[in-house]
Amino acid sequence: MDTATHSIASKRALDILDQVKSVFALNGFDGTSMQDLAQATQMSVGNFYRYFPSKDAIITALVKRDLEEIEAVFEAVQNASDPGAMFMTILRERIETLPVEDAALWSEVQAASFRSPEIATLMRTMDETVRDNVVKALVRIHGDGSANAVKTFETRAHLMMLLIHGFAQRKFCAREAILDEQSAALGELVLSTLHDTIFAPPATPAE
Repeated sequence: MDTATHSIASKRALDILDQVKSVFALNGFDGTSMQDLAQATQMSVGNFYRYFPSKDAIITALVKRDLEEIEAVFEAVQNASDPGAMFMTILRERIETLPVEDAALWSEVQAASFRSPEIATLMRTMDETVRDNVVKALVRIHGDGSANAVKTFETRAHLMMLLIHGFAQRKFCAREAILDEQSAALGELVLSTLHDTIFAPPATPAE
């Protein structure tokens, strides 16, 4: 396959991922057939299989694409003149604009990771990538890369990921039981907690 053809195929694969996200979010992975996915992309099942031979292959591609996006986001934080402000801007956008569809999709990916060792490995890689990048961002924000600070930042990274994942899960699971203003208030509380977690100085070790 020449470079131009490969580029077109890659672009088509990315388009397919965008088109099938809503189908997975609506029906779940188990409730979605390859025929449903092909229909959503207006392709024949045979042609669809040329791009993705299985649902697990689609999940794998979704996770890998998100990993690339995560690396780009944290690179922007590292290169910012004010990394703390940049980090909070990114987190606010994530909390305020997270589509319910994305929250639903990642609930499905988490469930799929319990059934597929390959997807479980990818999810662990994603978790480690996010955690490591959060720690690096905190080191940059505080200008402190000491062993004690890094240990503190690792714990904070776990808390931050718990808050963001928990908010996403809650937004999906309680979407019909929680009012928009309640969701917004919860989001502000999460952001306030994230702010305090990011900017609180690491504790000085006892002598």
